[in-house]
Amino acid sequence: MAEELPGRVHDVAPPHTAKYNSASRGVAVDYLDRFQGCLVGLAMGNALGAPVEGMAATEIEQQHGRVTELIGGGWLGLEPGAWTDDTAMMLCIARSIVEKGRFDPQDTAEKFFQWYDTNPAGIGQTTWLAMEAFGDGATWNDAGRIAHARLGGLSAGNGSIMRCAPIALLDGKDRERLTRDSIDSSLITHFDPRACWAAVALNLAISHLVYQGNEALVETISGGIDQPDVRKAVVAVPQMKPEDVVPSAFVLDTLQAALWSFLTTTSFEDALVTAVNLGGDADTIAAVCGSMAGAHYGLEAVPSRWLERLVGTSEIVELAGKIHGLTRA
Repeated sequence: MAEELPGRVHDVAPPHTAKYNSASRGVAVDYLDRFQGCLVGLAMGNALGAPVEGMAATEIEQQHGRVTELIGGGWLGLEPGAWTDDTAMMLCIARSIVEKGRFDPQDTAEKFFQWYDTNPAGIGQTTWLAMEAFGDGATWNDAGRIAHARLGGLSAGNGSIMRCAPIALLDGKDRERLTRDSIDSSLITHFDPRACWAAVALNLAISHLVYQGNEALVETISGGIDQPDVRKAVVAVPQMKPEDVVPSAFVLDTLQAALWSFLTTTSFEDALVTAVNLGGDADTIAAVCGSMAGAHYGLEAVPSRWLERLVGTSEIVELAGKIHGLTRA
């Protein structure tokens, strides 16, 4: 779950895999595997982290040692491999993209509302208020502003970045469209410019990891960000020590914690395990980290023991494949 702030700014077979030549290196790169890895990685991080969400790192260590498996439980009493609002909202975006052939904020908002209307457990307060406003007749690009006002100007939660990865996959070759669609995806629920531009930052990271790898990642992200607080937060990550990482639901803390977990590890599994064991808003930090790690390492790098237990893997993989198909049309 993406904790929303008021108090502190806190099975089908996989689609056929096609390989393409990397323009920069002339080597075969499996972009489909990376698309699939990105969305599965998000869901996997969400499922790994949800059982320890809200726990301090020391508390996790006392109760579980180091979390390396899909343990289930937590405050929502989840089954091992089950996920929460992070993945549910990502699926709303992915399904809309596949149906519409583009990012359509109106349709996405409608899908968010349909999900909200099921009274899902763990939905964040900012999202709840925005969807309430949308249901009362607010437009998609006014609902987030209304929630922002009702919260006294506090809508810089991490709900904007926990779900936005499908846009990075769709728009990865068009930075201008990626920026616009990422901001619009945030505005539906999270009006704060930091939340909007953090979504841009994450999606720039994902697209860079899919097509370029992790070289010059921070420079690429920061170069595409016009919001000074978000740019400053990204640039600071390579110099951060473990004690500098704050695993809160404030969007910039979450972005930094997820990026730090990715940059300080060398495998998909290590990245997610590092993110989860930071504690705090562990499910969303690990979901954001998982979207980057999956985009970089690909679906093949996801441990099979995790994949076997993850809820909804088939649909997630299928949606990633269909979004990949849209980029080739």
